[in-house]
Amino acid sequence: MSRLLFLLILCHSTLSLAFDWQGHRGARGLYPENTVGSMMEALKYPVTTLELDVVVSKDLKVVVSHEPWMNEEICLDAHGNSFKGKKYNLYKLTYNEILKFDCGSKPYPRFPEQVKVNVGKPLLSTLLDVSEAQLRKLNRKEVVYNIEIKSDPKNEKLGFQPAVEKFTDLVIGTIIEKLPSSRFIIQSFDWRVLQYIHKKYPDVRLSALTGDDIKVEEDLKRLGFIPYVYSPYYKKLTPEIVNKLHEKKTKVIPWTVNEVEEMKAIKKMGVDGIITDYPNRIHLAEQKECPKGFNFFEGNCVEVPTHALPSETNPGWTCKPGHVQKRGRCVKMVLPVHSHLTPDGKSWNCDEGYSRYRGTCKKD
Repeated sequence: MSRLLFLLILCHSTLSLAFDWQGHRGARGLYPENTVGSMMEALKYPVTTLELDVVVSKDLKVVVSHEPWMNEEICLDAHGNSFKGKKYNLYKLTYNEILKFDCGSKPYPRFPEQVKVNVGKPLLSTLLDVSEAQLRKLNRKEVVYNIEIKSDPKNEKLGFQPAVEKFTDLVIGTIIEKLPSSRFIIQSFDWRVLQYIHKKYPDVRLSALTGDDIKVEEDLKRLGFIPYVYSPYYKKLTPEIVNKLHEKKTKVIPWTVNEVEEMKAIKKMGVDGIITDYPNRIHLAEQKECPKGFNFFEGNCVEVPTHALPSETNPGWTCKPGHVQKRGRCVKMVLPVHSHLTPDGKSWNCDEGYSRYRGTCKKD
């Protein structure tokens, strides 16, 4: 029994130390944000967490959306037309009315790789059901859901959302019907939400979102407790800040890091995870720094022989034109007289006026 307990503890420790790659709004760089399709796209890559945002409709449905209004940048109205401003308040629309909007067909210059598709805003319950079914279909490990409650005091006063307590209870109620507390985290910039959850739902893990003005001591004092995650904008993050937060026993997961070199630099600071719009770039950020003369191939640094070039195909390198592979080396080809290399550099043809004859070029 003691050995079994030790193995369970060891397993839990290993999992807790695993780096947490989070797909921001699913895979926003590749597919319309906060949609079921965006989550499916993210699951093609080695994400360990799906990050998403939720608001509330008029009929008190929890809807997956970054804004509590239709965003003019990414949405078209029920008739396929563009519009301006915040004229469509989701808290004043029923979910059936919300579904009539298209939030995926409109070109989005900020994310040129994003697929264009006519798609609406899903219910949180639907998104969780489909994502869980896809995990089973792919036979891959469970992921965590990092769910941001898009609450804001100004939006509450302007009628874009219910009161914090009602908003939060609706979201938590929806989630716990689908997932155990170990499978989700609640994050918010509105720390009233976190403080309310901390008191009413003490088992729920919380992430305190901050901007680029990182003031650890002041932030934690204002929050009133140590959150499971402290999640700042990555630009002002430093190794010293990461160390200070780790001393407070909280994880550090910055947002939103999209360039591979920045991912590598932030990871070297010792953060516990990274939120990114481009899950397809994770494998590049995870590549080892190989010494000169080596190529990163299938998780290892493979030596590239003389007269060879790095390659993504087995064995991780290919011979330069005019050379052939022989016993793990690249040997210069010996060409017959009156012959020349083929364009691919891997074979030869006889010159004009000559024909192949027993490995040589014979005059016609």
